[in-house]
Amino acid sequence: MKNANDIIAAPLKHFRARVATGIDRVDRTGGRYGFGVVRGVSIITRGEALGHQMWVDAAFLQATADSINARSEGLKARFTHPGMSSDGLGSYLGKVDNARVDGNKVVADLNFAEASTKTPDGNLADYVMTLAETSPEDFGVSIVFDVNEDAMQALTAENTSNGRFISPDEDNKNNYPHARMSSLRAADVVDSPAANPDGLFRRGQEVADEADRMLEFALGLSSDVPQLALFDADPQRVAAAVQRFLSRHNLKVERVQPMPESQAPADPQPTREDFAAECKRFIASFGAKGGEWFADGKTYTECQDLLIAELRAQLAAKDAQVTELQGKLAAIDLGETKPVNFGSHEDTQKQQAASLRGGMLGRININGRSHATSN
Repeated sequence: MKNANDIIAAPLKHFRARVATGIDRVDRTGGRYGFGVVRGVSIITRGEALGHQMWVDAAFLQATADSINARSEGLKARFTHPGMSSDGLGSYLGKVDNARVDGNKVVADLNFAEASTKTPDGNLADYVMTLAETSPEDFGVSIVFDVNEDAMQALTAENTSNGRFISPDEDNKNNYPHARMSSLRAADVVDSPAANPDGLFRRGQEVADEADRMLEFALGLSSDVPQLALFDADPQRVAAAVQRFLSRHNLKVERVQPMPESQAPADPQPTREDFAAECKRFIASFGAKGGEWFADGKTYTECQDLLIAELRAQLAAKDAQVTELQGKLAAIDLGETKPVNFGSHEDTQKQQAASLRGGMLGRININGRSHATSN
């Protein structure tokens, strides 16, 4: 089995958005050991493991949470990853427990052990808790795990067509292979975690979600008192203030029921200009009949269908005329089918000479007079 201590751990430079500070999440005297805890730490985020060309999907998130919770003592946490020339001795922080999938992240609690307050490098627990309170966007947690290569290859083969892997996760635009683990080793605090680009805590819609829950309670739309982590406000006092405001201004909050279709507002009536422009469009497209069709209330599409039907009828009539004319032409008697032989020009001259001699033989010239004779 290949050890992948750095599969989602190598510190890389990349853009990271700011997140809310975590003062309310740090309890310096609480936790599993009583030496402090940071609650709601982001362990891993769904998406690309930056720098590793691997994809963290929902299945990997669940596997991470299950692996943490399967340890009754919690998952080991250290201050940065051990290097090639050093181990984790002296960087031990404590344990991570209480993991859960929250949206597109796995979040858990980081509990500091007594040893983390007395390391060769000083009080690392205090240092990490101070960072969590003041600059949670500047560091985060990175997991260390063993890769399950067989599972990764099986998933890749299952989603490969014509030699090309297509990720089943539509957000995986680059079709990176999906990460799979055989065992989870540690969750270490690092500067730039590859699979936790938002920093130490869960980001996203936390502020909006809390504000929405508080407003629902304050406006009387919900009876559940919200637990606020990002707003320094008492929901009960906010609700009382809102209710006084509504009462003072004679306002009332009610849920609006969906309007039945029968009561839906009618479509706005066209103006005179709209009517004229539409009529011109019909006439320009369909001629004089377009105006008649428009007046009859026909739609533009219906007029197109009528025009097509008329053109087809005209073509059918023309086809019938052509067929009729072809029949008449075939019935005309054009005479002999073979040409008549009238002879050559020389034969014609011989016939004319013979006729002339025959006529001359019928006359005898006596004493300068011509006398007709009988043949």
